[in-house]
Amino acid sequence: MVCVLCEKNPSETWFGSFCTDCRKIKNLGNVYGFKRTLEILEKCCIRNPNQLENKINIQKKVVESECDESYEKPKTRSLVKK
Repeated sequence: MVCVLCEKNPSETWFGSFCTDCRKIKNLGNVYGFKRTLEILEKCCIRNPNQLENKINIQKKVVESECDESYEKPKTRSLVKK
C-alpha cells in the first residue's frame, strides 16, 4: 500500500490512502482551501521567468568574479595576541 499523493512512502494505516507527510498537506488543504494552498505553493516554490533570469545573471557574475584574475580577495585582520 503506497501513498496516493507522493507514490513513494507507505500509507499511514492499512485502509488509508496517504502517508504521514501527505496527510499533513491534505489537512492544510482542508483548513485553508486547496486553491489557496496551491496558490501559495506556486508563489513560493515555482520560479517565474524574471526570477530565472535574475538567478542566471547572478550565477554568471559569480563565475566571472572567480575567473577574473584582477579580483582580489578581501584582506582579513591577523589575530592580535594580548
